[in-house]
Amino acid sequence: MFKELDSIVLIAPIPLDRTWDIPCDSPLLKISKPGEGLLPGDVGAVVYVQGEGVEYEVEFLEPSGYTVAIATVLPEQMRPLVEGDISNYRFWKKAQV
Repeated sequence: MFKELDSIVLIAPIPLDRTWDIPCDSPLLKISKPGEGLLPGDVGAVVYVQGEGVEYEVEFLEPSGYTVAIATVLPEQMRPLVEGDISNYRFWKKAQV
């Protein structure tokens, strides 16, 4: 079970309809194909646990700390971030172009 402030890595895609808070200037909107959303490898932090771990609200950030999106994530769609993981910088790279 995950708890608030745990760092996680997506192992399954999260479509935009499960992503409920995207800032209007989020790099996610600039680089994603229509309806694509978040992808495996994207790193986030649990900000809220719903129903004793039935669902989690996860904030996804750029390496600089800028919020990319907040999404509802199921436990089977993520795993804990572990030592040796390399952060996925797809938002940073594309946003700088």
